[in-house]
Amino acid sequence: MGKTQVAVAECHSYSVTEVQEATKTCLDSLGGLKRFIKPGDRVLLKPNLLQAQPPEEYITTHPALVEAVINLVKDAGGIPQVGDSPGGFDRNIEKYWRVTGLMEVCQRLDVELVNFETSGSYSKQRNGQKYHIARPVLDADLVINLPKIKTHGLTTFTGAIKNLYGTIPGFTKVEYHKQAPQPLQFAEKVVDIYALNQPCLHIVDGVVGMEGAGPSAGKPRKLGMILVAVDGVALDSVITRALGRDPLKIPTTRIAYQQGLGEADTDRIEVRGNIPHIDNFKWPPKLSSTLEVIPAPIARGIMKLWWTRPVIDPEKCNQCRKCQKSCPTQALKRPEKVEKDCTTYQPEFYYDDCINCLCCMEMCPRKAIYHKQSLLHRLTSLFSKS
Repeated sequence: MGKTQVAVAECHSYSVTEVQEATKTCLDSLGGLKRFIKPGDRVLLKPNLLQAQPPEEYITTHPALVEAVINLVKDAGGIPQVGDSPGGFDRNIEKYWRVTGLMEVCQRLDVELVNFETSGSYSKQRNGQKYHIARPVLDADLVINLPKIKTHGLTTFTGAIKNLYGTIPGFTKVEYHKQAPQPLQFAEKVVDIYALNQPCLHIVDGVVGMEGAGPSAGKPRKLGMILVAVDGVALDSVITRALGRDPLKIPTTRIAYQQGLGEADTDRIEVRGNIPHIDNFKWPPKLSSTLEVIPAPIARGIMKLWWTRPVIDPEKCNQCRKCQKSCPTQALKRPEKVEKDCTTYQPEFYYDDCINCLCCMEMCPRKAIYHKQSLLHRLTSLFSKS
């Protein structure tokens, strides 16, 4: 049995021509797109539309990659559609399409933008859990997953596996954060959703990624590559290894590998093409995942002194309260001192209700939410291994 294959090609700009050439190079090294598409096939492109932010913020999949893949799908005889269900409670999907640049691309190329929120869903089960997957996703003949390379405060990394979390329509995504407050619990749900969406073809926007406090509050990082694979686990493994992290230290990768959903041993993965050299990639601050293996009574005692939690920077906050609307546990509330009829106020954290899911950080358009660590947490972090 041959090795799992991951294709990579250098790409240093978001020129549609360059992105399309790099993507085609990767696809050709895997047998060409016609290996996956038959004439007339419905092909759903699933980008990362975390926030309604312009492409130059590098939070979402760049429209140049979406346009390039649309062109290649059409050349192969497929009928492309584009769809995603963004995070948070803002259901104005047209705003996301417009601001991220996808509306302009799809209108110009006469491609349908699919609203997952109004298209209905199918109920699926895995590991005793029920999940609702958007109908257009499961009705498609092929799903092309278009993630962007970014860090993630809760899952450490967001790539091929994590991006399919957006196939869950509506507020259910936020509810899953509430059901699974610990990082490993949440990673298990992400892997379930990934498994229910297979098979897919994964094409990764790695031209400019995000490091540090991702997936939205980090800093752009030039990476200069496009990657393609059928095996999303292998793809995430190759990327994280290139960024200096053991793939099995990424919870979603480790769980998917342990469940037999893909390859994570990079010695058993054939990389076709050259991955650019990447030094000193910055990973997000660690969450309290070590507390998951400590008995609950002891963990609760430690948490009084050892914690990390989201905090609002008042100088950056514009009081839009998107964080409050996105919180699955209503841990962000109107301060008691604020009059009831006041419409402009900075929400206040009620940490007894906070589950550290980072939905607030993800949805803040001003990057006004950051992680604050206790003294004990900072001291233990100094001695922890990366």
